[in-house]
Amino acid sequence: MTSNETQTEGRRRRVTLPPSSSDKGAPSQKNSDDPKRISHTEFQKRVTSDRSDEPVLSCEFEVFGIVQGVSFRMYTLRRAQKLGVRGWCKNTNENTVKGEIQAHRHSFESMRLWLKHTGSPTSRIDKCIFSETVELTEFTFTNFSIVVD
Repeated sequence: MTSNETQTEGRRRRVTLPPSSSDKGAPSQKNSDDPKRISHTEFQKRVTSDRSDEPVLSCEFEVFGIVQGVSFRMYTLRRAQKLGVRGWCKNTNENTVKGEIQAHRHSFESMRLWLKHTGSPTSRIDKCIFSETVELTEFTFTNFSIVVD
């Protein structure tokens, strides 16, 4: 029996396995020239690039529930970076998390939904209050950050 054959239940039966990717001369499964696929980095550049034709939306928020001691700010930072949202967040003395977000429409709405319904895995969001949404001509923040008082 060769390395590409196997034996089943004591009976000799030949099963030919497809060549592994480590076999010489085997065609590669991934085609790096595939125009439909882009790298994650390239995707982020396209999603988060400044769109001068779109207005920047901005609002303040406050999240109520179990949002302190559950890595809520860290997860908020990660989500904001993933979506290309700018602004800040911080813990308050009232055991809430406050902040401000700025982004183009799609990212802005995605972040609002995440703050209102998802949060960190161990958090419990009772409610999230948003201020009135304001349209800006440009960003006033360069990134998203966690503010520590």
